[in-house]
Amino acid sequence: MERAENTLPTIGERCPKCGMPIPQFADLRDADHQRILKLISSGQKIVAVRELRIATGCPLTWAKLWVMHSGRAGFVEETAPCPYCGKPLKTDRARQCQHCLMDWHDPQNPKKLG
Repeated sequence: MERAENTLPTIGERCPKCGMPIPQFADLRDADHQRILKLISSGQKIVAVRELRIATGCPLTWAKLWVMHSGRAGFVEETAPCPYCGKPLKTDRARQCQHCLMDWHDPQNPKKLG
């Protein structure tokens, strides 16, 4: 795996959203898997990436991809809904909506983009 340090995986179930193959690690023990998922769910993604690399010896790019998808293709992280249209925002920190095009970077002066 060391030779794959700057490469992306070429096999694995593909994420329907981004199209990337999500690596699976046969040598990832169940206890490590559960601990890393707990780190992800508590927002400690950088720590989760580090722990996955320690547990598997995988490249940084693979660990980041795995953590972003919580180890499975098709995983969609739930985010807060848009306060204007109610559809999910791209991230928890988003201040504009890709669906209704509202922008509230300045909460006192929300505006519609486009």
